[in-house]
Order: sequence, then structure tokens, then C-alpha cells
Amino acid sequence: MMHSQRSSRAFTLIEMVAVLVIAGLILAFSPLMLDSLIAEKELEKEASRLGSMIEAIRIQSIVDQAKYAIHYDTEEHRWAVQIPIEVEQDGEVREGREPVKQLILEENLTPEEIEWHDLPDGFVLEFFEGKNEIRKGRFRVLFDPQGTVPPHTIVIESNNVSSLDEEERMRTIKVNFPGFVSYAPGRVVEDFKRTEGELR
Repeated sequence: MMHSQRSSRAFTLIEMVAVLVIAGLILAFSPLMLDSLIAEKELEKEASRLGSMIEAIRIQSIVDQAKYAIHYDTEEHRWAVQIPIEVEQDGEVREGREPVKQLILEENLTPEEIEWHDLPDGFVLEFFEGKNEIRKGRFRVLFDPQGTVPPHTIVIESNNVSSLDEEERMRTIKVNFPGFVSYAPGRVVEDFKRTEGELR
């Protein structure tokens, strides 16, 4: 009877050690998992912010019947919206009438004259025309007064996400003709349509 009690106690002690080891491993890895999860949510937020801005610019260009633009900087990993400025039309102003004004999109702005949205540290922005990646530089994409924009694709990657899986580290924002925006996890540079799996 005494032997049986000792065996029971020894087995309980082994169980406790095993539980402590497992708990220690969970505690050791949980900060890394939490950081990666936060980084993935941040990636989704940045992709959604850019896509929503593109949709808003398209609508505004139609409302104002004016050209708008979005700038992408693949070296500094940032983007910016360029809105038109209001200027008076050339010509004589008739007595008692307000001068006629129009919206004009400025040309040849320097990077310092643009209000950029910087992606968080560890994020990378890639710009594609069709399937061809435009490697490095600054690019301006125009929205015409009908809201039409040249088709292009932006891939945002987070190096803060620890996973090697592209679907977790990357988000694709596809701007289809005439200016509809679609989202997809991973790097998707070929044509694709909205599905349940796409991000919103």
C-alpha cells in the first residue's frame, strides 16, 4: 500500500514538471507571437487605408470634375495624395460678377512640397504596372475628371510579421479599370476579382 502511494506522488511530480516546462515555453514564445499578430493587424490597416484613399480620390475627382493624383515612393516606402488648387481662369472679369475659377493640378512638384504618408518602420511598398514591377523611384498616377485611373497594383509587405508565409506578410491593393479597388492577401499581381477571401 505504501509503495502505491509513493508511485502516485512521483507521477504527480513528473506531471507538474511537464506542465511547468510547457508553461515556460508558452511564456517564452507568446511575446513573439503577440508582436507578429499586432504587426499583421497593422499591415491590414495600412492596406485598407491606402485602398480607401484611392476610392475617395476617384469619387472626389468625379465630384469636382478635376484631375487628382496619387504619388508612390518605392525608395522611402510612402505614398501621398495630390489635390488640385483653385485658380482664376484667364480672361476679363465682367462688372459685378465673380471671377471664374477652376481646379488645376500642379506639375513638377518636389518631394518636399508633397505631404507624404510614411509606412511604419519595417514596411516595404512595391509598385506594379500590369505584372511588371517598377523597381525604385517616385511615381505619379493621375485620376481624370471622369474618375478613370490607369490600372496598377501596390504590394505592401511587413518585415515585422515573423511568418514566412507571403499571405501573412503581404497585402495587395489592385486598382482595376476604371478605378475599382480590390484587395488580396499575399503578392497577387495578375488580374483578380473580389472574393470572400479578399480583405475589406
